[in-house]
Amino acid sequence: MSPAGGKLCLVNAFGSSLLVTGGEQLLASRAVDARRDAAVREQPAADVNRINALELASSMLSEVVGGSLFSSHIIAIVDDVGATPPEVVDQLVSVARDPGEELCLILVHEGGNKGKGLIDKLKKAGIETESVAAPKAWELPKFCAREAKRLKVGLGQEAAEALIAAVGTDLRSLTSALSQLADDAGGDEIDAKFVTRYFAGRAEVTSFAVADAVLAGNTSLAMERLRWALHSGTAPVLVTSAMAGAFRGMGKYLDAQGSRMNEYDLARQIGVPSFKMKNYATASRNWQQAGISAAIKLIALADADVKGAATNADYALEKMVLGVLSNRRH
Repeated sequence: MSPAGGKLCLVNAFGSSLLVTGGEQLLASRAVDARRDAAVREQPAADVNRINALELASSMLSEVVGGSLFSSHIIAIVDDVGATPPEVVDQLVSVARDPGEELCLILVHEGGNKGKGLIDKLKKAGIETESVAAPKAWELPKFCAREAKRLKVGLGQEAAEALIAAVGTDLRSLTSALSQLADDAGGDEIDAKFVTRYFAGRAEVTSFAVADAVLAGNTSLAMERLRWALHSGTAPVLVTSAMAGAFRGMGKYLDAQGSRMNEYDLARQIGVPSFKMKNYATASRNWQQAGISAAIKLIALADADVKGAATNADYALEKMVLGVLSNRRH
């Protein structure tokens, strides 16, 4: 199975070119590793040449993709292919179109418009392309379930939701956390209680807990959680980031009320996992759009403060929390 795309790779690695494109670094690394590993299985003695495209010149490209005294088979990996010098573009496209039977060529593009002309030429030439966009927020529970399956442990929907709530949405963080859980679970099913118990007190978790308490309109709980977050070493910028995400989501939720969308479509529009909808529905009674707008401005000011505009980040965060809460519906 391909770790990035989940599809069985049937192509021969040698005599092939692969363009891996997209900004999700974990999935890009997996796609590259999968093709490289397939090539090594075919030709264990093959040389692996890896270079950043910025370093390419005509002669260097020939060296990277050509055979050596020690092996006729070459696995050539070109990172940041969008940075390929203009004078090498056509030569690289030509090699990618016809790599020959002894070359496995892997081109890595970080997405965006950088090197768009080259990427368009590669695609027009019919180069095999694997896109590695990050899963949308509502797709993360399924991503976690697939990761758990790779680790040979069970992970239900509720446990996946608990994991995302505890760790966040970064794929590397999620996969690392799942690996830890799988090791400790000893092959048993991972349930939500196990996830919550395992990550209780994590510094990263407390920033989301602060935001949840503020959304809920609970001043005493919000201040208690904020002080615990700061005491436990949570970086102030994590708190402002969690607050910004929570209140942008609430603004979108309020905008979408009355749209008759189901929970999953609404979650997709807001850009959050579907399990967050219950929290937003409960907390929405505390907020109107005017209060959300004012809150987002206060959060932006606090974010600037904790990044250096203020001398006391703790005070800036307390001021932010109390200021935001003063804008809730009474």
